[in-house]
Amino acid sequence: MQCLFVGMHEYTWHYPRLLKMDFHSLDMDPEQAAYGSAGKHTIGSATNMSAHYAEASFDVVVANGVIGWGLNERPDFERLLKQCHRVLKPGALLILGYNDTPERAPFNVDIGWGDLFAPMVPTIPGVTQARHAMNDSYAHVFLFGERREPAAAT
Repeated sequence: MQCLFVGMHEYTWHYPRLLKMDFHSLDMDPEQAAYGSAGKHTIGSATNMSAHYAEASFDVVVANGVIGWGLNERPDFERLLKQCHRVLKPGALLILGYNDTPERAPFNVDIGWGDLFAPMVPTIPGVTQARHAMNDSYAHVFLFGERREPAAAT
């Protein structure tokens, strides 16, 4: 299984070691490469993934902590969704994680935008909806979506 993790930081150091899949990572900050997999980390923008990865390359894309931390405007969010759609295989999973506060998400974060992803409930114990709010001081939320094949997807 191919996984792309977008947005690396010290709190993600364990993901490449914990997840039993072919783990790739992407971050604009060269210093964050230390938290990705050796030889599988790319320095680049989440809004330009197709410059680094072929279409339909991944079974899972996790974009956690990029909204409100560099990806701060609605047009950038829409580009992120389009890029995730391009690099995901048909029926693959997109996981978006962000802090749902006006300072970090000053626009509606909707995984169903553009008909690119269908909200879905993953088979994770304790997760009962496609939008899963964490019980933390950051108002962190995870959105889960399945890649669709819309007629006008670009």
